[in-house]
Amino acid sequence: MRQTVFVLLSCLASCLSGERNPRLSVGRKATAMSKYGHRTGDWCEAIVNKLGGEEAADAFLRDELVISKRPADAILEFVGTANIAATTTKFVAKEKFKLKKDGGICSYIGDNFKDWFGGKEEDPLAETTLRYAKLRKSSVDTPIVAELGGEAKAETTLTEVFGLMSKQAKAETGVLLTNGWANIFYVRDQNGVLRAVFVHWDDGGWSVHAGELGYPDTWLDGYQVFSRN
Repeated sequence: MRQTVFVLLSCLASCLSGERNPRLSVGRKATAMSKYGHRTGDWCEAIVNKLGGEEAADAFLRDELVISKRPADAILEFVGTANIAATTTKFVAKEKFKLKKDGGICSYIGDNFKDWFGGKEEDPLAETTLRYAKLRKSSVDTPIVAELGGEAKAETTLTEVFGLMSKQAKAETGVLLTNGWANIFYVRDQNGVLRAVFVHWDDGGWSVHAGELGYPDTWLDGYQVFSRN
């Protein structure tokens, strides 16, 4: 484990000490990477991405982020991160989540979503980064939210959900699954209740649904879950 950590430290220091983060090379031996000269920049970049981006890599190098082995019974397997651009206007759900026949990108909008989120508005959002993971095994919501670190860590926004949907409005390649499987988000509704919002590609557009946390429906392995980075 120590050797692995040393490799990561050395690699990250080398990758980030040049153009982007020169401060990270301070106090580190210039020869630290000599053993790993055969490694490419892509290898280093993959490690940074796996950690959750540059900020997470910085935190790792400051010993503020601890790497541990995934428990054998873990529900989630980290896949990557997704950036959502900043917004400058209020997000009005009923103006964004519209059916294709009404000029939107949705093929279906469920009744629960209409009832719980139809009147929701959100303030402009700064640029954000979400993490996403795939389910290693089937599970209900409560254990998933717990493994994510609780509601505060699990909670996302409709702005972020729709931002990702818009990037793949025609099922383009991206972070959202477009094979019919669910992409799961945890979002507070217009009354402040945390709900499971899930979108999947169906009939040439996004099918949008919402459900109660704790409801005994089970998410299947292979589905994706999005949360705070």
